[in-house]
Amino acid sequence: MANIAWNQFPRLCMVGLASALLSACLSAPEQTTATSATPAPPKAGHASVNIGRPFGFNTSVFALPIEVDGKRLMSLPPGQYTTVDLPPGPHSVGSPNEYWTRVISGVPHPAEFTVEAGKSYYLLPKSWGEDAGYRYTMVGASVVPEKNGINHSTFSVQVAAVNDAPPAEFRKLTYTKAQ
Repeated sequence: MANIAWNQFPRLCMVGLASALLSACLSAPEQTTATSATPAPPKAGHASVNIGRPFGFNTSVFALPIEVDGKRLMSLPPGQYTTVDLPPGPHSVGSPNEYWTRVISGVPHPAEFTVEAGKSYYLLPKSWGEDAGYRYTMVGASVVPEKNGINHSTFSVQVAAVNDAPPAEFRKLTYTKAQ
């Protein structure tokens, strides 16, 4: 083993712990309800609302709680989508404004839109930041800058006719039935 100074030992322990936690998060259990499929057309007199969560550089590995019209629908893991049929009229889809949701995706803002019967709607996460700046911390004799700001999230809404193909992002996702 290489010579390691004792003052480096805590840092090496943290690196090892971080590696173990990351590998545990990346090895998610296999879901039996998921299948790859093209979103189904809506049932008669309704609209099909497809809510997706593609992987991205800012996508949390934790499932995101989803609400439709203020009622809990499910927790949606990354890399998956779910579908809900809604009657025509105004609706909202978002996440509850709770501590854990803000940690996962930022301050949630529901996507509010009006659906028409016979159409398919595709919702994908959208995020932005504000008040970006830097906070400085002294570590020993070194100054460590840390970028900070407030993250916000919502869903972008795309409308498609029933026979139109889903957006490219949805073809990479796996379907999970809402519970």
